[in-house]
Amino acid sequence: MKHLRLVRSISQTGNLTRAAEALFISQPALSKQLAELEERLGLALFQRTQKAMLPTEAGLAFDDHAQRILGDVAVLEEHLARYAHGDSGRLRLAIDRMHLSDWLAVFLQHFRQRCPQIEVQVKQVPNLLDSLLAHDCDIAILGETSSASGVDWLALNRDEIVAILPPGHALGAKPWLEASDLAGADLLYHFKLEQSLLYRRYLHPQRIELGSLQHIQDIATIIALVRAGLGISLLPRRQLQGDESGLLVRPIGAAGMAFRWQAAVASDERRAFVHAALQLLQEQLCALVRPAAAPATP
Repeated sequence: MKHLRLVRSISQTGNLTRAAEALFISQPALSKQLAELEERLGLALFQRTQKAMLPTEAGLAFDDHAQRILGDVAVLEEHLARYAHGDSGRLRLAIDRMHLSDWLAVFLQHFRQRCPQIEVQVKQVPNLLDSLLAHDCDIAILGETSSASGVDWLALNRDEIVAILPPGHALGAKPWLEASDLAGADLLYHFKLEQSLLYRRYLHPQRIELGSLQHIQDIATIIALVRAGLGISLLPRRQLQGDESGLLVRPIGAAGMAFRWQAAVASDERRAFVHAALQLLQEQLCALVRPAAAPATP
């Protein structure tokens, strides 16, 4: 870089003294550096005259490339400076598939207004927390906190896990369901059972055996199959979007199974645009109204 700037400065000024002043070095030092460069290249870059330093054909070619390279370096330095100040970059957002993302379009619009130079990527990852800890995403939205070190949590909107049943199902006679009611049930479930909170917290400790399990990742398909009488499911109430037609919806336990969605971020995250996104997520999602529970009818 030193030699590129040296040749560029001499070409612009046509004079060793003025070039040295522009580079904040002495004229003898500049002359020595130029001589070393020409010796290394094995050719003269400038023709010395009494009035000026005139670039040779090789010098013109060198200066042409130096000008382009130095311009690219300046652009790169400016770009990296924007990254360092949080004015440029990419926000990678990973969202639990069970979370109803009807808020996402408005969030993206508002975030673009606050941080117009930041690209947003919404990612699907197999394990949200592992992805965050591996720095594969910047913010993860999920339904439970954990004791994992190096992670900070921000509470978002409230929701509730409910059971959905087809009309006429035997369990519909109950005002609420307990975990034990799932014994022998045909369950349509979004998660792989062994990886789910349902299995770890209830089914496995109480040794509850399901009648059958179908692992289906599409929420709309699960709801349609329940309406068709092909099983029951457990879902966040917001996934129903207020439409409980053709379904019996029951809370889990007498008090229900309310929870809050959480935004997880690395504890050492310092980028301003990530924290701007967290603030916007909390403002927007905490304003969401949890759908009211429909009265349970036997």
